[in-house]
Formats: sequence, structure tokens, C-alpha cells
Amino acid sequence: MFSGPTRGGTRGGQAQFSWDDVKNDKHRENYLGHSVMAPVGRWQKGKDVNWYAKEGASAEEIAAAKKAEIQKIKEQEEDALAAALYGSPGSDPTASR
Repeated sequence: MFSGPTRGGTRGGQAQFSWDDVKNDKHRENYLGHSVMAPVGRWQKGKDVNWYAKEGASAEEIAAAKKAEIQKIKEQEEDALAAALYGSPGSDPTASR
């Protein structure tokens, strides 16, 4: 009853797959990941299409940078408040204007 497959050849497994073949395929948009794994066209020339997978700063470094930025802003606000209340920095606040 069963004498073999009805069609010859293979069904296209992992061994036959190549992203270079996808680049040349006219239906490349049907492949998931085609824009990263098989970039074609002017938009990808000179661009890092894997930018999202790069390692970034650690959580501790980010927290320290935010803390330093907040501290700097607080110091600037204190200087601005002192200048608004007492005039320019270094001037005598009791001197008449």
C-alpha cells in the first residue's frame, strides 16, 4: 500500500536552509527575521542591524549615573535659589541694592 513519498526530493530541512538564499528569494518578506538575518537594500548599508543585542551598562552603573545627575541638579538649584534671594554669588546679602 505505501511504497514511499508521493513527491521526490526533500521537504527542506535545516541542512538545506541558508540566509544567503533568503537574500535572493523574491518572497524573503515571508521569513521571520529576514530584516536582520538577510538585510537587503540601501537602508542597511553601514547600519548596525543588531544594535539591540549589544551589552549595555549594568543596573548599578545606571543607578549611580542617575544619582550623580540628581545631585548635580540639586546643587544647581541651590545656587540658583541663593542667587535669586541674595543676588549674585559672592555678594553680601546684607548690602543695600
